[in-house]
Amino acid sequence: MPYHKTPLKYGSHVIDEFIPTSLDRVDVLQIEEYHPDFSDFEKKLDEVLANPLGTKPFDTMVANRYSQGEKIIIIVDDNTRPNIHTRAILPPLTKRLMDNGVRKQDIGIIVASGSHVPPRADALENKILNPEIYSQWKDNILIHDCDSGNRRMGKTSRGTPILVDERVLDSCLVIALSDSEYHYFAGQAGTVKLFCPGVAGRETIRVNHPRMFDLEKGFVAGCRLGNTEGNPVIQDMIEITEMMKEHLMIFCIDTIVHHGDIVYVQAGDIIECHRAASDPLRELRVVDVDEPADIVFVSVGELGINLYQAGKGIHAAWNAVRHDLKGWIVLLAPCQEGVGSAAYAEAMTAAKDMMVKDALKFVIEEYGSEQTFKIGNQKPPDLFRILLDVAERNIKVVTELDPEPMGDIYRMEACNPNTPEDSQKILRDLLQRYLKENPENPNPLIYVLDDPGLLINVKNR
Repeated sequence: MPYHKTPLKYGSHVIDEFIPTSLDRVDVLQIEEYHPDFSDFEKKLDEVLANPLGTKPFDTMVANRYSQGEKIIIIVDDNTRPNIHTRAILPPLTKRLMDNGVRKQDIGIIVASGSHVPPRADALENKILNPEIYSQWKDNILIHDCDSGNRRMGKTSRGTPILVDERVLDSCLVIALSDSEYHYFAGQAGTVKLFCPGVAGRETIRVNHPRMFDLEKGFVAGCRLGNTEGNPVIQDMIEITEMMKEHLMIFCIDTIVHHGDIVYVQAGDIIECHRAASDPLRELRVVDVDEPADIVFVSVGELGINLYQAGKGIHAAWNAVRHDLKGWIVLLAPCQEGVGSAAYAEAMTAAKDMMVKDALKFVIEEYGSEQTFKIGNQKPPDLFRILLDVAERNIKVVTELDPEPMGDIYRMEACNPNTPEDSQKILRDLLQRYLKENPENPNPLIYVLDDPGLLINVKNR
């Protein structure tokens, strides 16, 4: 039987030819070819540093702000982000600083870990930096701790207490290295998120993040992928960063990474960089389709190390699938490290015997308040709001996870391949199951999504 070419990754293994060509309503959802306005990254970096948005040129700012013995702090992402931009920017940036007379011992590189688990040395060396950069700069690396060493800096207009790492506050210049991206509740990640949650205290994060929740819908309408207007979470983060600009000189270098390559570079005022990334992100991340799919096959590729991270794929597919409890989402994610979040597991276990609507309200009230929130507690409301539209166990996960808790606690069906290559047979069998269970729909509309960072905009839902 002939099959469509629809390659998807199960971890690092490519799985293909699982949709028979007898089904002809198949669409691989991808961004059209994108051509950046540069071919030489370091030359482009020089250009934006010399002509930044809303600030003086970088070299002038360094000359005006730095005196020997004062600290310049470079903020970088932690190991939950790809850090392609970090590894590309740090070598030419640090060389430029030292060429401008900055002593190496006066440069600090702080990892913006928010309230995540602090990265270990192997993650610093191999996931955030690389062995060469790490060997050169390991003595200059600082790790943010959301529970200590943070200074209180007032409140936002929404009442969020502002606590920021005092090493950042005591610097003469802060350089934020950002990769802008869509985010499922903050709308847009990068830039301002390096301050909150990046180098913020736990109390700041615990009060800011629950602004996403709505007891009936799960999330408030404004808290959605790609949206910043009317989004109380990101607007609060922007206000925090604007208030920090009154105390600090902040210079941002922002990028957008597309299929592993840096395709956009901007620099200057951090708020201006946040705004400037909006249009290129729309071009690089939004796919318009006319109708929702009956089945969405989605992969999170090598990011699918645990169920927590794999949720990005479920969320992306939810935007693309029908919302009448009849659609299927089929996710490829090995999840070799398990669930990946104790907070996620605790809340889902506590709600396991409740109806979806009751469970949604319960997890927000019990785990999503300003007093109880911690990272991971946003996942249960996100999953339960999806389960209001996609029936329980209509999310099929090709994974190493145990099928019993996946069904009983997480309300998904786990399908376990013996080897990665067995995933092809599982996908073929799942498709045949759908056809058998839905005889009224012999030629379903099928979307294949290999990038969970895409926003699928359905025109006629």
